[in-house]
Amino acid sequence: MRYTGETCPVCHKVFADEDDVVVCPECGTPHHRNCYALANACANAPLHEAGFVWTPATQNEARRTEPVSTLLTDKPNEKTPDDGHNIVFCPECGAENAAEEPVCTQCGARLYNNANAGAPFLPPVQLPDGAQRLYGAGTVVIAPTDTIDGNTVADTAEYVQANARKYIPRFYAMEKTGKKVSWNWASFFFAPYWYFFRKLYAVGAVLMLLQLLVVGCTTTPRMVEQTDAFYNTAEQVMTQMEEGTLARSEALQTYTQAYMQIVSLPEYIISVSSNFAIALFSGLFGNYLYKKKAAKDIARLRAQSHSPEEYRLLLFRRGGMSVLMCVAAFWIYELGTQVLSVAISRFLM
Repeated sequence: MRYTGETCPVCHKVFADEDDVVVCPECGTPHHRNCYALANACANAPLHEAGFVWTPATQNEARRTEPVSTLLTDKPNEKTPDDGHNIVFCPECGAENAAEEPVCTQCGARLYNNANAGAPFLPPVQLPDGAQRLYGAGTVVIAPTDTIDGNTVADTAEYVQANARKYIPRFYAMEKTGKKVSWNWASFFFAPYWYFFRKLYAVGAVLMLLQLLVVGCTTTPRMVEQTDAFYNTAEQVMTQMEEGTLARSEALQTYTQAYMQIVSLPEYIISVSSNFAIALFSGLFGNYLYKKKAAKDIARLRAQSHSPEEYRLLLFRRGGMSVLMCVAAFWIYELGTQVLSVAISRFLM
């Protein structure tokens, strides 16, 4: 049997005529010889107990030309062809699978109990010029086997984990356009903590040091004096309001005047402008930095893994998020600002 045009389940590359192909003796899945030797097992070995048998993807190609209306049945993602055998469309890549298959034979996604199985998959429309396009103007189809910085979309999504559906399209767009700018609200509002949350520790540490440097450069005797005066004024206003000796309008006016004494200082303006510049940089380049970090980590993990199982485990452990490091970074920064402010105040006195 010729396997030209089929896809290797390990490297996800299409078999060419000259490729050295080996076939699993149990399920018939074809692999590149080197890929099979690297895994030392069939890529579909976990499915053998369920009776999985590999079938060429080209067998179902003729059915893809049916009208879309014939694909919609009472059950999501499922249709019944003329031979009476149920076919399930993968909610991730849209490939046709036999109804008894637990996972997609093309991309490995769950066919059942899948969060994306709520609506039927609509195959692409065949345009007159031979191109294919999904329903909906401007829709871009991102397949799990597509690549981002040399790694498959599936591996990148597994590394990102939470909110991968938001980050993958951004990474993919930057990959195709070559742009480095892509807005990220989370990294804008929560820098540098977002970087620790996404395990970009080096970038987070640099931004934190820059913010501490801003604190150190803007803590001058005049700034300290005006800040202390503001807090003393605020305390007096609150006391007089509780005693009923100061009207609300007068209290607000006094409080505003004291606050304006601070915001009009050059040190305050420099501090706010510097922190905004750091946040703006983070919002514009956070996605790019995350994309490069993910690509580097995935490539390194793939190189040092001895089996697909070890590779998947390392992706899960090294990727994802770290709430602990995010919280730790927050308290380290708060402690650092307090220590720095006290040290500068004592030095100035």
